[in-house]
Parts: sequence; C-alpha cells; structure tokens
Amino acid sequence: MAENQNEQSTSSSKGADNIIYIGKKPLMNYVLAVVTQLNNGASEVIVKARGNSISKAVDVADIVRKRFVTSIKDPSNGNINIGSEELANEDGTKSKVSFIQISASCASPQSAQQQSQHSEDKTIYIGKKPTMNYVLAMVTQINSGLQTVVVKARGNSISKAVDVVEIARHRFIPALKDPSGGGITIKSEEVANEDGTKSKVSSMQISIKN
Repeated sequence: MAENQNEQSTSSSKGADNIIYIGKKPLMNYVLAVVTQLNNGASEVIVKARGNSISKAVDVADIVRKRFVTSIKDPSNGNINIGSEELANEDGTKSKVSFIQISASCASPQSAQQQSQHSEDKTIYIGKKPTMNYVLAMVTQINSGLQTVVVKARGNSISKAVDVVEIARHRFIPALKDPSGGGITIKSEEVANEDGTKSKVSSMQISIKN
C-alpha cells in the first residue's frame, strides 16, 4: 500500500529545483528532465525514488550517463544514498518504504570534441520510438550549442514530428523560433517496398533555430 501511494507522491512532489522525483511517467520523461537541467547549467541533479520506482531511478541515471551526458561522474563512488522513510497509508496507518537517491554531477564541461559530435548529427529522423525520445534528442542537441536542428519524418510519422517540435518549444525551450515562417518543407519521396516495388510517400522537414 505504501509503495503504491509513494509512486503517486513522487510524481507530484515539489522539492528543490534540482531534484527529479521518479513516479509512474515513462522512463524517457525523467531522462529528459535530468538532461535538460544539466544542459541548462545545473552542477548537480538528484534522482530520487521510493519503493517500486527505485529500479526506474537506476535506469534513468544510467541512461543519462551512458547515452546523453557522458561527462557525468560515475555515481557509484559515494553519490548514491539508500534508506527508508515512513509514509502514511490511506487507512491512517504508517508504513516504512525504501528509497534511493542518486546524484548526477558533471565532471567537466563538454569538450569541443563532444560538441562537434553533436554538430555532425543534427538531423533527427522520426520513426516508431516514443515521442519523448525524439524530444529528448532535440533538446539535447539544442542545449549542446547547435543553432539549427532539423526534424524529418515520412508518412504516418509526420504528425509525430509536429508533436516533437511543439513539445520541445512549449515545454522545454520556449526561446526556439516558430518554424512556421519558412522553416517547414513538404515533398514526396520514393521508397522501396518489401516486394521490390517502389511507392511515393509524403515527407516533412522542420528546421528549428535557436
């Protein structure tokens, strides 16, 4: 009971600005939150979870460090705390639940080599992954110093591309320019089918400027 109640409280708790409370949202939402804070200049971001969400907190910290902000220190060296907290149940009783707190801090600013790697990969191709994965990729590239990021999609993925851009603009980087004034192109492209034939499919390319 306490663990289930905990997951609801962690997703809505209001603590220090640099604490990310892990709850029931998709994993990549929390990864995006950590990466955004680090790229915006935070020297440390704390990932905290209780009960059943503990494993998700570990996944978040590991994905951030290995895939998006490789300059983060290994938290294994004294930057992980575990313990238990007392929580109130719905029936008025109290229970103890385990928690974990992982500190993510950068060892040093991104090197010029890391920034150039981002520059070489500035087109985001929208596919079947969850929307927030692409939002994360876009926000990461913009925050790494790129002035322009291109989001490209074909066919049924076009609507997802629009969602990606709008979520990034309105929820994470409001300073991004509106691409409506000439930053969007549409055309048709020829693609190969599984049976060896070819078909034309619509495509959209959205150019986002910081």
